[in-house]
Amino acid sequence: MSDYKSSNFLNAIKKFNEEERAKVVSEMEDKKAEAVRKAEAKGKEEAEKYINKHLSAEKSEITGKYAVKNLEIQGEVFKTRDNMVNEIFKRSAEKLTDFSSSPEYKDKLLGFAREIADTFKDNSCVVYVKEDDMKFENDIKSVFSGEVEVKSDVKIRIGGLRGYCRQLRIVADNTLDSKLENKRQWFVDNIDLAIN
Repeated sequence: MSDYKSSNFLNAIKKFNEEERAKVVSEMEDKKAEAVRKAEAKGKEEAEKYINKHLSAEKSEITGKYAVKNLEIQGEVFKTRDNMVNEIFKRSAEKLTDFSSSPEYKDKLLGFAREIADTFKDNSCVVYVKEDDMKFENDIKSVFSGEVEVKSDVKIRIGGLRGYCRQLRIVADNTLDSKLENKRQWFVDNIDLAIN
């Protein structure tokens, strides 16, 4: 696959992630603002009633209750954020799985194989692919200069390939599965869903 097509593919994924990020940030800010508004209103109302009835020594008890409620709300916000991130990555995996059934996928797969072949040079290796990609076995072997064995691996669900070279003691992972999973932490770190 050409660098142009690879760039377009990566840009499409990046654009999708940016759109999803914007939706997530907007939804999270709305939910967080509403939860905080309700908690503050209720907490303020309860605090005023209680303070009017009791001595200032009991004021700290109210503050403690408010802090617990605030922690509960933050827990709900964390859970909502995690559910949203999981849904985004589930949909991303589905899109990548659809891509792995497209005609363009073969070129991408062979590009991944060339990267691994460049790393392994003339050394023999084993290359693992998902079961459906075994149909590309001869195409994959053709890009390697050393001896190569292609095997299916049930751990690869989306696509791509992973190579292992015993002589070099190297595992080269070019699976779409691992590329997507590596983006998860980046996404969480960079979508500005900090919960204060």
